[in-house]
Amino acid sequence: MKSVLMPVGILFFLIICLFSRIIAQNLPTLTSNIFSGSGNCVICHGAGPINPNALIGPNGQDISPITLWRSTLMANAAKDLYWQAKVTTEVLAHPQLQQIIEDKCNTCHSPLGRTEAINNGQQYYSLLEMQNDPLALDGVSCTSCHQIKDIGLGSDSSFSGNYVIENDRLIYGPYDNQFEQPMVSAVNYLPVFGEYMVKSELCATCHTLFTPTIDNAGQIVGEIAEQTPYQEWKNSIYSHQNIQCQGCHVPTIDFPVIISTVPPMLTARTPFFNHYFVGGNVFMLKILKNHRTEIGVTATSIHLDSTIARTNRQLQENTAEISTNHYWKSLDTLKIKVAVTNKAGHKLPTSFPSRRMWLYLDVKNSSGDTVFQSGKWNKESGEIDNLDSTYERHYDVIRDLDQVQIYEAVMQDVDSMVTYTLLRGASYIKDNRIPPVGFTTQHSSYDTTAVYGFALLDPNFNPSAGAEGSGTDTVTYRIGGLNSNQTYHVQVKLLYQSISPRFVEDLFHYSTPEVLTFKNYYQQADKSPLTIDSTSFDVVSLGIKSPTANVAQLPMLFKVYPNPFNPTATIAVESIQTGKISVNIYDLLGKKIRTIPDVVLPAGQHYFEWNAISDHGQLVASGEYLVEVVYKELHSGQEFRTYQKIVFLK
Repeated sequence: MKSVLMPVGILFFLIICLFSRIIAQNLPTLTSNIFSGSGNCVICHGAGPINPNALIGPNGQDISPITLWRSTLMANAAKDLYWQAKVTTEVLAHPQLQQIIEDKCNTCHSPLGRTEAINNGQQYYSLLEMQNDPLALDGVSCTSCHQIKDIGLGSDSSFSGNYVIENDRLIYGPYDNQFEQPMVSAVNYLPVFGEYMVKSELCATCHTLFTPTIDNAGQIVGEIAEQTPYQEWKNSIYSHQNIQCQGCHVPTIDFPVIISTVPPMLTARTPFFNHYFVGGNVFMLKILKNHRTEIGVTATSIHLDSTIARTNRQLQENTAEISTNHYWKSLDTLKIKVAVTNKAGHKLPTSFPSRRMWLYLDVKNSSGDTVFQSGKWNKESGEIDNLDSTYERHYDVIRDLDQVQIYEAVMQDVDSMVTYTLLRGASYIKDNRIPPVGFTTQHSSYDTTAVYGFALLDPNFNPSAGAEGSGTDTVTYRIGGLNSNQTYHVQVKLLYQSISPRFVEDLFHYSTPEVLTFKNYYQQADKSPLTIDSTSFDVVSLGIKSPTANVAQLPMLFKVYPNPFNPTATIAVESIQTGKISVNIYDLLGKKIRTIPDVVLPAGQHYFEWNAISDHGQLVASGEYLVEVVYKELHSGQEFRTYQKIVFLK
């Protein structure tokens, strides 16, 4: 350790600022043998008067870790009423396992309380203890993640909350060459460089979770992979391209940032890691905001609004996208193909099995009347209309109003019955969550990330040039009873819920205080799904004069994968007849940067590649681009154009 003493004046100023700012922010300042509350970290790692130039972003905004973290679900993991309610119902269903259930759940939702208790000689840490410990209620706080050691990370021994934290007062961070004395003097932690702090293996300690399976006699007979985003990431192109979990959830900025207000002479560092911890659970964030006082949330409504906005952007910009194509199959039958492409580094949706995503498709005639609809939901309950009584299976082709494509993981118990109780889950009767790009059944982690149900039989689920790995599912809607002489308007949406109504319905069979509190919040909440992506288009009248007239068809369907890509994107075009095909690529300003010249090709599947090189032979910048495929009929000369947005990541 460097022998550097902090001047007494700075220490005095530090103490004064610490007192005033902690009172204002209502963050916990308690300490234990191992941990320190986030209120003790904010004095140096929160933007403030000691050095007004520290922890300020390129637009002058406060980007301090505490400010960004405190309104996230990580910060409120222990206060999460849905989680607490679920823990209590699992205990009621299996009272003989209460200590094991509560201790395991507290391991990742309340690491400060549980780790300290085990270090002090306790065998288990209860939910009641957590609820009455202000330090434990600090959630996944600063001194939890930053004290995890690089011991077994990424291996089976580290999963399900088996991280290693020791009472040695070492705090790990992503920067080397630290100025140590201020942290030693203020909170008695020695800052140490930990390269692994920006690696996915760190996140995997809690976000890879295997839970025991209980049979009808109440005995543990196995385990189920409750959530495995790390293994899904391993089974993707992202792990091979060194795109870590933190790349999306703790994104960096290249703007130089002074990372601490003390001492005032610190120089700026780059990159800086924004502690957004952004996921997709807008529903629970809104509950935290609407009931922040009674829940005890330390973040302000403004903080929560910021995190909600980031979460919405994450869902709408970085999660998935849909593309469509359509043609008249016959005089009265319209075929619409909807391709859903996963843009994330794990399955969609991922993690806790209450989450689901589905396709909504609405077809209206020229009078504005709906003539076909799939995926409609009830605004009051949030439930999808016309669902099968047990679960909705996966579809390749949808023909009926009561069929809907839902992407979800559905558990089954030892009797092969659908269950929403985690400890009754023996396996999955359905898992058609869309895999990430590069996902294959041959990967070593497939046993914990497998596809289940009818999706296994679907040739359009994750195809890639006859193999696997596109990260795309293509659903065909075959809609009969229409009139090709009329014009129809089609709207398509990809919708998302973090808590499906059937999970909640099962939860409300119990009446614990936590369930009743959450039920009150849930009943007041807006249960409408979030829109991840949407599109709309008109199916124009063909102007058919007689039943024997030839029916024109949109002659091609295309998609680009992987998306995002690096170094090469494949542009797959399927044509139904011989024609001239060309490909153009534009930046978002509309400038054409690459042209793949037209070529006459027969009916069938054809593949083009773009390696992110412009027509001038230069590598393009990271960012979004627009791919245009042009099909020209040989006889009529009529052109058809369709587009897809793609992302190039260096």
